[in-house]
Amino acid sequence: MKRLLLLALVLLARASAALPPVTEDCRNGEFQFRVELDNRGVDGKPAHRFTAYLWIPPTARSVRGLIVTQQNVGEQPFVEHPAIRAACAKNDFAILWCCPAIDIRFEHERPAAVRVLEETLAKLGEVSGYSEIARAPWITFGHSTTTTFARNLAEARPDRTIAILSAKGGIMLPVTGSLPGVYSGGQFPEWRQPTHDWTTHGRSLPGLAKIREELRTRWRPVSLVEEYGGGHFDYTPRYLEFLALYLDKAIQARLNGDGTLRQIRDDEGCVVDIRPPLPKPPLTITPFANATGELRNAPWFFDRELAVAAVALMDNGHWDRANQIVAFANLDGTPATFSRSGIVDPVPCEFGDDGITITRIETTLLDELPANFTQAGRKLSHATTGVRTIERISGVFAVRDGKYQIELNRGWPDTPNFILVRHPGDALHRPSVQPGRFVPPTYAGRAQRISFDPIPDQPVGVKSIRLRAISNAGLEVRFFVRSGPAKIVGDELLLLPLPPRARLPLEVSVVGWQLGRGGADPVAAAPVVERGFALKRTTGH
Repeated sequence: MKRLLLLALVLLARASAALPPVTEDCRNGEFQFRVELDNRGVDGKPAHRFTAYLWIPPTARSVRGLIVTQQNVGEQPFVEHPAIRAACAKNDFAILWCCPAIDIRFEHERPAAVRVLEETLAKLGEVSGYSEIARAPWITFGHSTTTTFARNLAEARPDRTIAILSAKGGIMLPVTGSLPGVYSGGQFPEWRQPTHDWTTHGRSLPGLAKIREELRTRWRPVSLVEEYGGGHFDYTPRYLEFLALYLDKAIQARLNGDGTLRQIRDDEGCVVDIRPPLPKPPLTITPFANATGELRNAPWFFDRELAVAAVALMDNGHWDRANQIVAFANLDGTPATFSRSGIVDPVPCEFGDDGITITRIETTLLDELPANFTQAGRKLSHATTGVRTIERISGVFAVRDGKYQIELNRGWPDTPNFILVRHPGDALHRPSVQPGRFVPPTYAGRAQRISFDPIPDQPVGVKSIRLRAISNAGLEVRFFVRSGPAKIVGDELLLLPLPPRARLPLEVSVVGWQLGRGGADPVAAAPVVERGFALKRTTGH
């Protein structure tokens, strides 16, 4: 069995290597284009403005399709991740990210919501110079509540939908049609965990049983993957790398050279024999054409390479270690209180006097269930070795060189701020993750304002621009790129390669910010200042 697991891991490494190498530009997560529009109240609430961001691979001479997603929580790490961007670049796929969402579900007035989305794509096609975006096929992505959006949009436009990526949400397959999709729900969903029965919690995967029952009733090319010990919020690198490989396989299998979509036949692909309640080793892979009986309703994958990657992600079914619970702690080291919803809210933090450095966040492993749990006092064992790490889920929390700090970005203030603590487990205990809501400080003190020098329009080909901004309180002003082919390094704006057909002039927008500080001489946050300029053709060209 160890040999099988080793083989699966090796093949996963080879599968990942099939995608283009990650570049620094991808890590920045830039979006070259944006439009701001009105959702027209399609979600049943008062109408609100939303921003639609578009990224086009800098090497793409045409766009063959796009990822369509809206911000909830997990969408931000998904659209920014290098592996996702690399898979899109390989296939000339763009990424659309709406923040805030047009409609988080596409449920209240689905036809009207779809119209707003398609009008948004048409507008972005005009702004970007890639008019084919208005009619290109898409892959829908959703996290948690927005998995409803991913399903509903696919149902509404099956003629445009290549596949559905449904991450960390309910298992909601389209009612009609046979669209491919990959689903996950998390082994240990954290919502309402104080009320869970911890003698049985995590001992089954309800999504696995549901998918097998759905496929028993009517077969569809549906995949399922789960990480051992995974929760509702965590997006590990290997999970995102698997999703990137899935994207690549879906595009190769479904998208013809002329832009039309081909149907998946019921004699192609592979199945992995994952049986409820939990995966057990070995997870065998069988060509679907050879599958009989109950194996016909096992999770399906486009080909053996993807199936091997899924087996590796699921540790070949070695899910038999004892439960442990990692947690955030108060600054005195005692476990932080879990909210009624099931997460720590807010995470206790200590902040430095510069206003952005987080000097202390404490974590622990629980010896017993906390006082507000239904089974309070129930004893728990846990690993005594292994490093607990703190990671950003979404929002303004950042980890830089092992230090924690606040960095505003284009998702601010509409993207929720969540972080997590992770422990890898040991030979006897499962991996464990625990999310919490991160709340940046608000300082009461003397007012400040930012003076940010205008940026003149620039010819295409300029490599960098020095940004000049000061606070009248004498505090350092920092920057982020709202949109445009650029990234920030210190107080320099570095210009990145343009997609070949990018329409000029192209607007670049930079935001200057200063959050204030605490200490003996507190200063309140300054209103942000946004500066825009245009990239233009060189005179004479």
